[in-house]
Amino acid sequence: MEKKNTGFDDIEKMLQEVGSKIETLIEKGTKVTGEASEEIEKKIKDLHKNKEKLEKEFQEKKAKFEEKYQSNSSTAKPFLEDSMTHFKQGVKSLVHAINEMLK
Repeated sequence: MEKKNTGFDDIEKMLQEVGSKIETLIEKGTKVTGEASEEIEKKIKDLHKNKEKLEKEFQEKKAKFEEKYQSNSSTAKPFLEDSMTHFKQGVKSLVHAINEMLK
């Protein structure tokens, strides 16, 4: 029987995409020289820090959510589905912004 894909799985996949795009930026940044190189390196470091922060926060929120979900699943389910939709849209917007930055 196939495991049902949860919203957290989708978000985790999107975060992995963001991580791989940051790694691509790092590779491209190492090839640039001069003043642009310094600016790019700074932005890459900032993105890398933000990525790590997002991943850590995601794991913490996921654990809290799962704990609360188990205790309140019947009353919270409609609200959680709606919230998950909004959260996915936010992550998709982040991925889109990184794609635009790579162009």
